Amino acid sequence: MTMPASPSLLTAGVQRHILSNGLTVLLKEATSSPIVSAMIWYRVGSRNEPAGKTGLSHFLEHMMFKGTRRLGKGEIDHLTLVNGGRNNAFTWMDFTAYYFAFAADRWDVALEIEADRAQNAAFDPAEFESERQVVLEELQMCLDSPFDALEMEIWATAFRQHPYRAPTIGWREDVERLTVDDMRRYYESYYCPNNATLVVVGDIRPEAALRRIEATFGALPMRDVPPPPHACEPPQRGEKRVTVKKPTPLPRLTIGYHAPEVAHPDSYALHVASMLLSYGRTSRLYQRLQEKDESVTFATAHYAEHIDPSLFTIAAEVKPDRAPAEVEAAITEEVERLAQEPPTELELAKAKRQTEAQFILGNEEILNQAMLLGEYETIACGPRVTEDARGYRYLDAYLQRARQVSAADIQQAAAAYLRRDNRTVGWLVNP
Repeated sequence: MTMPASPSLLTAGVQRHILSNGLTVLLKEATSSPIVSAMIWYRVGSRNEPAGKTGLSHFLEHMMFKGTRRLGKGEIDHLTLVNGGRNNAFTWMDFTAYYFAFAADRWDVALEIEADRAQNAAFDPAEFESERQVVLEELQMCLDSPFDALEMEIWATAFRQHPYRAPTIGWREDVERLTVDDMRRYYESYYCPNNATLVVVGDIRPEAALRRIEATFGALPMRDVPPPPHACEPPQRGEKRVTVKKPTPLPRLTIGYHAPEVAHPDSYALHVASMLLSYGRTSRLYQRLQEKDESVTFATAHYAEHIDPSLFTIAAEVKPDRAPAEVEAAITEEVERLAQEPPTELELAKAKRQTEAQFILGNEEILNQAMLLGEYETIACGPRVTEDARGYRYLDAYLQRARQVSAADIQQAAAAYLRRDNRTVGWLVNP
């Protein structure tokens, strides 16, 4: 089945195909340089991990570089290097992604590697134990980092039921207990073509590229994919607070408000609200905290997009001679003012321009285009996503709907989500 390409500037030229085994393929010809970025995205991340198995997605990502039944240890990296390419991978709450960048005359090396390890990954017990130690060292680095530790506590406190409460890298006790059999079952459940999107962007001819992909991936069998988690997070009924005590040069505050999932009708207003609050010298938090009060070194607002409802966060670092409680009170006042006082026409217009610019700037690069296409094809998939915003087409809907956000939309979204009884307040302070 082939879907028509979107006519918009951001997704112009994208072709979407679905192979007979369910593999989604996105192709985009971009001939500005003779390189190709190839990525495969699996719709599996920490969101999908069973209780007691946190960190499994990230650990599996590591093991996918340790060889297959055809390629020995180190051969994936060696093949990449000798062909002048580069590779990497990353795991997040909703997905695991692998990417390659090659010259245009040899990018099919990426296809051969990905098709092989999609079905033939070798989980050697000795390699498994060796890599477990690498993962545990990474985890310890996160725990030792005061900023990462605060972030982990915010999510773990804000969510009671949903798997988003666990860090993608996992809890130490779980990682220490994971087995090769756990990983093999997980791999066989989720690493299948009907749970994946292959994205190829660069100096390609789409018709020829599709033929190569069909020849390489077409024989991979479909599998039954486990249903997504049904852990619906109950509404928060009151403010939560957490304090992390670790050596830190300055106190840091993070506030997380429960917020809707990607492509929810209110999500566009929250994106613009984050710009109103913290983007640029005219933003409300900058004017209040850095210009007027001179109380923080920085203040940022961010709406995290995920398949399921997530968090809208505000973070700030308090100057040495300022009272943390006063900074928290000032941030709360500015956030609540969003619901009480509509932004001016000038504020709103500027925030919309910044929203659009932040979304587009930097995405001229081929790898960044592949990442955007793959990410939204993977996460813009929930039951409440409208068809015109489903998958990579969300990239177009986002820009169109962000431009349509009104001052009343900002007020309504702020009143609905940015409430004290809907937030978790976290402080990082010295012991």
